[in-house]
Amino acid sequence: MPFEWTMAWRFLREGRGQTLFILLGIAVGIAVQVFIGTLIAGLQEDLIQATVGTSPHIVLKGEANSNEMALPNDAEAYLARNAGNFGEQSTLIGNWTRLVEALEEEEGITAVSPLAQGNAFAQKGSERQPILIQGVDLKRADGIYQIQDRLVQGLSRLGADDVLVGNALAQKYQLKVGDPLMVELPGGARQSFTISGIFDFGNQNINEAWIFMNIDRAMRLLDYSGRVVQIEVQVEDVFSADVLAEALSRSYAGLTVTDWKEDNADLLVALQSQSSSTYTIQVFVLLAVTLGIASVLAVSVVQKSKQIGILKAMGITSRSASRIFLLQGGLLGFAGSLVGVVFGYVLTQLFLWGTSLKTGEPIFPLVFKILPTLGIVAIATLASIAASFWPARRSAKLNPIDVIRG
Repeated sequence: MPFEWTMAWRFLREGRGQTLFILLGIAVGIAVQVFIGTLIAGLQEDLIQATVGTSPHIVLKGEANSNEMALPNDAEAYLARNAGNFGEQSTLIGNWTRLVEALEEEEGITAVSPLAQGNAFAQKGSERQPILIQGVDLKRADGIYQIQDRLVQGLSRLGADDVLVGNALAQKYQLKVGDPLMVELPGGARQSFTISGIFDFGNQNINEAWIFMNIDRAMRLLDYSGRVVQIEVQVEDVFSADVLAEALSRSYAGLTVTDWKEDNADLLVALQSQSSSTYTIQVFVLLAVTLGIASVLAVSVVQKSKQIGILKAMGITSRSASRIFLLQGGLLGFAGSLVGVVFGYVLTQLFLWGTSLKTGEPIFPLVFKILPTLGIVAIATLASIAASFWPARRSAKLNPIDVIRG
């Protein structure tokens, strides 16, 4: 084998021009693969984060016309028909604390947050603004909504009479931290709360309509008798949310379990289309690289035919002769793909720099991932070796007498 390595390296050095051009071609192709793969992956992650990154991946609600549900340990809780804030067809979940504890033990779940939700009005003088009360356990809800990170003023605190409001609502009514906020229920009852903080979710509708308050206070205010509207869940792998939701639906009888995929079918189709286009581009780039290597080595066989014939006359086997060209293909593919990875990384950094010139922040983050990149290097190297089979076979069939005579 050392002899074959020596000859493969010598042939590559003797044809420096060809070697340089094919290395450059491989590097450009791999750079395109790395850059496009990183770009699409970053775009998809950004879309997922914007869509469901700070929202529940799975929601558990009580089934209409259901009277009870069973936990996996057969301990019973109850569901009671909600004839209040959300209409007669809604149901409230009782004994939700045990359900939350059971869900937190489920593998793959990263956050569980009960929610006491209801419609109301924020009143300022004679003006009224429809709002959506979000009664939460702040620590649990922060695991889903990242409320602490989204505060722009005040403290992340929900005491008995504290509320967090969005910056759009605060701007509309010129509210600031410490100001009172009058909340009016659909039945006409009114209660005053104190603004402890102002948040910005980056969404006009949420910033204008949502107010967070303590879950116990919300249940009393909405007359839910210690029950909640739904349990919200985030999972470790967002794309497996539907599988986990189906498993939860089987485990927790009497509950309706939905996942984010049901409400974002168009987004999933777009992501799948992006992935398909990426794979298509990568396949054609790899095909171009493979054909380039095959053509260069085929020419090399012709150019080196006399040398190969002399080597065969000196006693090397046809197998050794073919190995020389297989090794050349492997060396070209491996070295070219490594250079291409460096080029691809440089392209990603240039993209981040170029898109951050105006705002100081790139359009979306790009994360250069090692494992997928190593996979591209491995595939490119194997494809290069595969491209060498025909030239290697041709060299193995050379007759030394005919070559030397010619």
